[in-house]
Amino acid sequence: MTSEMLFEGKKVEQAIQRACQQLDINEENPKYEVVTRGSTGIFGLVGTRKAQIKVIVQGNQADREPYHLGPGFETTNIGQIGVSTGTLSGPARIGQEALEKIAAGITNGTSVITRGEGKRITYKIEGGRAGVLIGKRGQTLEAIQYLVEKVVNRNSQKRVRISIDVGGYLAKKRQNLENLAEKTAQKAKKNGKPATIGQLNAHDRRIVHLALKEDIDVTTKSVGHGYLRKLVVMPKKRRNNLNRGPQRPA
Repeated sequence: MTSEMLFEGKKVEQAIQRACQQLDINEENPKYEVVTRGSTGIFGLVGTRKAQIKVIVQGNQADREPYHLGPGFETTNIGQIGVSTGTLSGPARIGQEALEKIAAGITNGTSVITRGEGKRITYKIEGGRAGVLIGKRGQTLEAIQYLVEKVVNRNSQKRVRISIDVGGYLAKKRQNLENLAEKTAQKAKKNGKPATIGQLNAHDRRIVHLALKEDIDVTTKSVGHGYLRKLVVMPKKRRNNLNRGPQRPA
């Protein structure tokens, strides 16, 4: 009696090796068919795909369960952030490993420091060429953060938010956005018309929203679709005596 069984690995060779170990057959001449050869994706992080082979088994071998890779080989179980003890686990470790690979591929001499609080992870890249990692108007850093966030949340049931800092860039950017928010609000109040801040990502829009939250004379609203949207600061209309009509003498 013959049947077919599927085995996986990062590469075809590893899938063959595991098939032979599980089925106790000679590695030199196994009968198999390659289903997929696998893909390393972007930087070996996003869009990865396992290699998979189909093995012809006979007799009692057909009763055995397929061999799958255990935790830590290709995928890792998502647990708590767990950085307070000094030993990274779960999403924090996955994100750091991904970021270390990306940063090393862009500039030499980088290292990553990780901090976790609640469901937010903050990574700080030290060393290397900060300007290259940040890019024009922070576009490179935004792309890096987008990739790492995808990696971290790939197998996570609850969304984990991350931020990546290089050379104190995030603090400077926050201050600049808060200043821009204040100037835009003043413009809207002076002209009595909505004023627009264009092309902001969700994180930057949130900074502007919070910066103007306590201003009772304006309100903010995001408009548009997609990753980058515009943010409109609108003056609030206030009623005055002219809007109430003529007043009767007492």
